[in-house]
Amino acid sequence: MRLTKKNITHYLLDKGFLEPSSFMSGDYMLTQTHSRNSIFKIEQQEAKGLFVKQLITQDPTNSYLMQKDATSHYLIHQSNLYKETSNHIPDYYGYDPYHNILVTEYFANTKNVHEVIYRDKKLSKTHAVKMAHILASFHFDISEELKKNSSLQFFSKQLPWILNTSQLLNTDPKKITNSVISQIQKHQDLVKKIEKVASQWETTSLIHGDIKWMNFIVMPNNEDVKLVDWEIADLGDPLWDVAGVFQSYFSAWVLSFNNQNIQQHQQVQGTEFLSIEAITPIVKILWDTYVGKQKFTPSEAKEKVQKALSYMAVRMIQTAFENNTKQNQIHPNSVRILQFCNHILGDAEAIAKQWKLIA
Repeated sequence: MRLTKKNITHYLLDKGFLEPSSFMSGDYMLTQTHSRNSIFKIEQQEAKGLFVKQLITQDPTNSYLMQKDATSHYLIHQSNLYKETSNHIPDYYGYDPYHNILVTEYFANTKNVHEVIYRDKKLSKTHAVKMAHILASFHFDISEELKKNSSLQFFSKQLPWILNTSQLLNTDPKKITNSVISQIQKHQDLVKKIEKVASQWETTSLIHGDIKWMNFIVMPNNEDVKLVDWEIADLGDPLWDVAGVFQSYFSAWVLSFNNQNIQQHQQVQGTEFLSIEAITPIVKILWDTYVGKQKFTPSEAKEKVQKALSYMAVRMIQTAFENNTKQNQIHPNSVRILQFCNHILGDAEAIAKQWKLIA
């Protein structure tokens, strides 16, 4: 069954996702968009909105991602383990495995953190604190719970692909179609740094896996923040998620420079607010909030922030890779990213001190 604008209302009524009163009164507005999935957004004046997602391509990989999204929402809302986290994500209404349809809450009249930052031309301390609180709410050791929780057992504990690059990096240079991989291959010291980072991976908690500004939704009051899109969720290292927030800040800075003036380091007009001097105090607030929630000792905090910065660098390399798929010439911004990340991986402790994340 393929959902369309004509049949989705009847489907939602039949499944009990849509109240008959809303349908009878016409108290809802339906919009449809397409990406990798078919997306329907339903706004209701007297009830919460509905976000309906259906797979377009019925292949095993996409089906698994959909199942992870559904399992994450179900787990967080049904388990006492994640009672706090349940307040920070969309409500879960149901999953139809036969038709690959997931129904969750839709947040109407909202923008994501990325949109808010570029709209307001400033970085919000409040949003940084909120993001830290959300991450800390589900970043805790679930080793014991894993033995008895079938939802947790569903996750495959996959290492992020960028940390498992030995086979990719050892590919015959003549067969490489990605300019970033070609550049990395020329610098075996960078390969060794990535491998060192991979050796630090610890699978201890539930992780979102795709943390970035665009997945944090700022509610209409401009205070509350929600975390959406759990397709990449897994059991893994919580600092990978923290690194995702770090990456959003520092990638915005790196990518704010004009490609035509890479040597002069001139920023694109309108992005001057994305300076290192503006970013690092916000990142420190975020990190200090996270440390406080996690109750890290000073020595633990020092060790973990270096690890988070290293993860951030590797994540940025992954982004550069994705932005240069099937390109023979490396994008200027990707050159800047590789230089920036190599610098961080060379001495994460010095960078942490420079940015005042540790004393």
